[in-house]
Amino acid sequence: MESCTCGYDFYEHDLNVSGSYVKARSFSLPEDRPHYAPDRPADDRHIRLEIVLDFENETVSGTAFHTFSTLYEELKTITLDAVELHIEQVSLMDGTRLQYNADGKKLTITLDRTYHHGEEFTIAVRYSGKPRTGLHFIKPGPEDASRPVQAWSMGQPRYASYWFPCLDAPGERATSEIIVTVPARFQTISNGVLLDVTQNDADSRLGGIPTKTYHWRHNIPTAAYLISLIVGEFAVIEDSFRGKPVQYYVRPDRKDDALLLMGKTPQMLEFFSEYTGVEYPYDKYAQTVVELYTGAMEHTSATTHSFMLLLDQRAALDFNTVAVVAHELAHQWFGDLVTCRDWASGWLNEGFATYFEELWTEHDLGNDYFKQSMLNLKQRYLGEDRNYRRPIVYYVYHDQGFELFDRHMYDKGAWVLHMLRHRLGDAAFRRAIHAYLERYREREVVTADLERTIEEVTGHSLERFFEQWVYSGGYPEFEVSYAWDNEHSMAKIKIRQVQKVDDLTPCFVTPVDLAFTLPSSGNPTNNTGAPQTHTVQMRVVVGEDGQSEQTFYFPLEREPVMVRFDPDGWLLKTLKFDRPDSMMRYQLAHDPDILGRIEAAEALGKKGGDENIAALATALFHDPFWAVSRDVAKALGAIGTAKAQDALLQGLQQLDPAQFSRVRAAIATALGEFQAPEQAELAQRSAQALSTLLQKGDTSYLVETAAAEALGKTRTPGSVELLEKLLSRPTWNATVEKGILTGLALSGEDRIVEILSSWLADTHRRPTERLAAASAIEVMGKHRYLYSETACQRAITALCMAVEHDNWPRVRAVAALALMPFGDKRAIAPLERAVSHELESRGERNMRTAIMALRSGGSSDEQLKELRQNLDRLREENRKLQEQLSALEARIS
Repeated sequence: MESCTCGYDFYEHDLNVSGSYVKARSFSLPEDRPHYAPDRPADDRHIRLEIVLDFENETVSGTAFHTFSTLYEELKTITLDAVELHIEQVSLMDGTRLQYNADGKKLTITLDRTYHHGEEFTIAVRYSGKPRTGLHFIKPGPEDASRPVQAWSMGQPRYASYWFPCLDAPGERATSEIIVTVPARFQTISNGVLLDVTQNDADSRLGGIPTKTYHWRHNIPTAAYLISLIVGEFAVIEDSFRGKPVQYYVRPDRKDDALLLMGKTPQMLEFFSEYTGVEYPYDKYAQTVVELYTGAMEHTSATTHSFMLLLDQRAALDFNTVAVVAHELAHQWFGDLVTCRDWASGWLNEGFATYFEELWTEHDLGNDYFKQSMLNLKQRYLGEDRNYRRPIVYYVYHDQGFELFDRHMYDKGAWVLHMLRHRLGDAAFRRAIHAYLERYREREVVTADLERTIEEVTGHSLERFFEQWVYSGGYPEFEVSYAWDNEHSMAKIKIRQVQKVDDLTPCFVTPVDLAFTLPSSGNPTNNTGAPQTHTVQMRVVVGEDGQSEQTFYFPLEREPVMVRFDPDGWLLKTLKFDRPDSMMRYQLAHDPDILGRIEAAEALGKKGGDENIAALATALFHDPFWAVSRDVAKALGAIGTAKAQDALLQGLQQLDPAQFSRVRAAIATALGEFQAPEQAELAQRSAQALSTLLQKGDTSYLVETAAAEALGKTRTPGSVELLEKLLSRPTWNATVEKGILTGLALSGEDRIVEILSSWLADTHRRPTERLAAASAIEVMGKHRYLYSETACQRAITALCMAVEHDNWPRVRAVAALALMPFGDKRAIAPLERAVSHELESRGERNMRTAIMALRSGGSSDEQLKELRQNLDRLREENRKLQEQLSALEARIS
């Protein structure tokens, strides 16, 4: 027996340049427009680069050869992407000169005659360039004199054409070879296999120094953005998989750390080959760690990693950059062997790589880690969705398309695959993935190719599934209530979908599992074992009251001790589920599923009360999985009473630092929830414990980082002074420094602004330190009501300087977003100047986002003034209370 109604509401929509509505909310920016895969007049069959790299002048020069097979019926011209490249000559292989036009972005070549369908021809483009992106020359700098000299390429999404003429689109694939001449002391790493190395004495092209020429060839067609070239001096660690070379390249002084990041690669290769049923398809797999690189990139057979991913021994205790290795390796199948035709379907690359990264986690670390990691993906996606909403497949973006590489593409894409796996079952899911890879290997794909393949292989109709989850936006937001009818021995479950429904976000039609755990008849405190699981179908009935509500009744032998909605976490959703506190305490203590225990901890944290605090304290010390204890600590911090703080302080002192670093970090963070002046006494207790920890030091970067941030957040006397002293201890990737600077930003004391600003502006500081300062100033902006107008203006000035002048793109990108919470329209002009010459897509997107936000919003002076007045009032009341307390203590003494 059930009832259901569903109504519609409407979100604001974005407009594209033609003025028509598109299905997105707050994602598209001014000047964005629809982009589709380009025409293919000819198939680029093979690319051959014969080039020289000049490190002194940071230039590339040589000849790019392209062999084409005509696809049009008649072809008279061919156009390549060639951005900011100087074109010296274009000819056929026999030397016949060809006319061309180069406008700084496109190279349009007039062929010697009309070519017809199926005819082949090869053109040779002699060129040179000083790339501003695409190919990066790295040298020592004032912030790091020990930085090695390197060069590395980064082609995604469309940067390959900045260093060689090509068809720079993901749907265009060609075999490739690179014949590159570099100074003799350097090694090179590229796609495919190394065919030859030639020693050149006194090479006139590079000022007479000795050089080497490396010849690499890759015989499987790949997109231009996946072509890689890395040059430098590296230590090499050799490994293997089924007889194929597996290599790890790192700067020589970090050789001992290489296996901390990449050591599990052969096991990953075995797992992905077995899971997909498609053996690793390339001749070798190389991974290289390079300087000043951001993130990682799945260049075919030759992945590139950022220096920030290379762990040291202490970082390896807490940070899981190994997952990035799994992600990039999964791309060798999903993204490289099979490539999205255009970036609108980029989730076929990134969603797959993200989910297979999680499948590796499940295989390597177990189901609890897998569920916790999938929960993290969901929370990251939900956080982004609060800022904007779009379908996964979406065509409206700026020039390059990098803004599509977001949590919708990665994390929601992974969740789509997770839900498909549940719907199909493991065996059918793996069979479908195998068929998809085999059917489209060495080809480009769109989302419909995946959908149709799965349908044909499994027999499941998936049109509605893809329409809801891929071509629409959002997710179901459930509100669920439970009641027990003792007279009829029946459980009543009422389920409502409360999301606003419009032409972007649907009312979701989906099966949902409900699980009831019953007590044994003789002992109501113990369950009988496996829960009773029932699957119900969410459906759509449009009603006038604007609600979507279904009610289900379940006859049961006894009243359950535990009721779970989607108990195994297969559905992307939010959930509010009202159940008695006693039931949630039972769930926290007895649910074998970590998701259930985390759910219970969050629920009890919202309720408070002595019984709930006691249950949470027990779980803090005794839950077998760290992520549950971590969320328990967060719940105790949210309760915010003295008894909750007692449990946290006890945990910080008694939990083994070697085994519970992530839990202790969560405890430190929770202690920061006790803040002066509102809770002056409790805040001082937190500050004392955190100060002791920081002065003593900890085995974990994570714990020290959390403690520093929390100490500043307590806003207690002496906290800023201690944090300042701790800044003199450098750590891996400035990890602890970031916590310290963030703690300073949360302190609310004007004097810290000079510290943050000077760190951001100091070109002698490591890029990671400047990045930490920019992130901390963003935190300051979100708490700007704590600061004077003078302090805020000093911070804004520092951010504007960084946006325009910092030499690391990542700092510029973060500084641009950091300007937004300050709401000062005077930042628009510096942002506009910066965006006019910004080449890195992420930074450009951030700058454009900040400009739009500042133009449309800006600061609310009256609201900010009121917040500052309230804070001043609280501080004054606290000061008077302190004076009264001191006077009372004096009289007593």
